[in-house]
Amino acid sequence: MRKFTTLAMIGLLAACKPAADKAPVDADPVAPAVPEAKADGPNVATTAVSLDGEGLRFVDKTSGKTSLLAFGVPRVQAETALANVAGKEDDRSTNAECGAGSMEFTRYDAMTLNFQNGKFAGWFLGNEPGAATYSTMSGIGIGTTRAKAAESVSIVDLEDSTLGEEFSIGSGDKVIGGMFAAPGDAAKIDALFAGTNCFFR
Repeated sequence: MRKFTTLAMIGLLAACKPAADKAPVDADPVAPAVPEAKADGPNVATTAVSLDGEGLRFVDKTSGKTSLLAFGVPRVQAETALANVAGKEDDRSTNAECGAGSMEFTRYDAMTLNFQNGKFAGWFLGNEPGAATYSTMSGIGIGTTRAKAAESVSIVDLEDSTLGEEFSIGSGDKVIGGMFAAPGDAAKIDALFAGTNCFFR
């Protein structure tokens, strides 16, 4: 799935401004503003969302009880469930040329829900504002190092992946995939995903 991050869009817009608007060469560099991630749904104070190889798992922060939003549920059900924690979606899009077939997407900050034929088919979590809201039940999320992740799960590297430092954790129908930002034990997780995704391998 290809999408511009907020920083990439800011850089693109800045590059298109006239030269007169640019800061002097000797000026100190200024980091672009990064919008705060939203977590403003009606249930955000009482519910956490955990990454799962079978969908998304909603956790009651008080009791610890969990319920699975499984792949295959209707789109409206999946969107409503996540919106109750993440708030209103940022955008919706469609890609008819995915390797897995035509797919639709609904994005909430760093989390994108994937749909096929009106059903929840997968999710993708990118390294963007809001990513820290999500992790697996064992605490693995964006920014977790390979060494730290290996303390709680078995990591299987996918050799010769065209996506980069791709790996998987879990087994059977409960596999979660991901990508490290670089090789080595100190490398941090840059993306996590499960179910059907729009990848071009």
